[in-house]
This record gives sequence, C-alpha cells and structure tokens, in this order.
Amino acid sequence: MNAGPTTAATDFPATASRRRILARTRLDFWLDALLLVAYTLAYSLGFTGIATHEWLGIGLGALLLVHLTLHWDWVIRTTRKLLRRGGRDRFVWLVNLLLLLSMTLCIASGILISEVALPELGITLRASSFWRQMHGTTATLTLILVPIHAALDWRWIVGVARRFAAWRPGRSR
Repeated sequence: MNAGPTTAATDFPATASRRRILARTRLDFWLDALLLVAYTLAYSLGFTGIATHEWLGIGLGALLLVHLTLHWDWVIRTTRKLLRRGGRDRFVWLVNLLLLLSMTLCIASGILISEVALPELGITLRASSFWRQMHGTTATLTLILVPIHAALDWRWIVGVARRFAAWRPGRSR
C-alpha cells in the first residue's frame, strides 16, 4: 500500500523539500522490500524452522503496523474517492483491504498457535485446530495477494528502483 504513483512535479520540487520527499520515498521502498523478504522467509517454514518462522511472523506484524501507519493518508484518501471513482481505484483498494485482513488474521492466528515464541516469553496458549486451519488458509490467501499487490504497484516500484540506480551520493536528486 504505497502512497501511490507520484508525479515528477511532486517528486522533484525546486526546493529543499526535494530531499524530504526522496527520504520518504526511500523509506517506503525499503520498508516494502523488507516486508517482502520477511514474508518470503516466514512463509518458507521448511527453510527457517518453527522458531525463526514465529519470530519473523511477530516482526511482520510490527512492520505491517508501521507500513499501515505510514500509508494511512492513502487509505483515507482512497476510501473517500471510492464513491466517486470506479475501476482500478476500487480494485486496488479491495486488494489492499483483503491483504490487510488476510495478513492480520495470519499473524494473529500464528501467535495463537505459537509453539516457541510465546512460550519463550512465558505465555502459553492452548492451540486449537480452528486457529491452525485459519493460519494455513490465510497464509495461502496472503501468498496469492502479495504478488497481486506488488503487480498493482509495479510502475512505482520500477520507477523508484530506476531512480536508486541513477542516484549518486552528493547529487541533488
């Protein structure tokens, strides 16, 4: 859920605010990249093992809150536009909402069935088959939605990546 595509006018104003916007764009890009890598590792339970899987899941929950907080203005703006616009805006909003719900339920159910992380913190919960099934289902749904989410923001991702590739320290860009 990035802030959406930006235009050249908003990316490169003629004043010192250029650096502030670039810093925010840089933060969004690297946070999104970190979320993708952390999610990919967390989903690879066979590769990470249960303890790393659980701690990554908890970390993902924290990163998801940061991501949502950073993009809350986009959420409000887009939700208000839904009544006036259709098509792509509604689809993007729906995918982002489904992804948020799916990841939230996946992380929450993962915490509720924790076998390592919570016991290490002295918290023991009785896991039920309902929460295990919920965790598996929402993990699979999230696996479907993450690439759709990235594809919808592909132009922004490629544009920022190109700017990083062209960026040189000391250059005002």
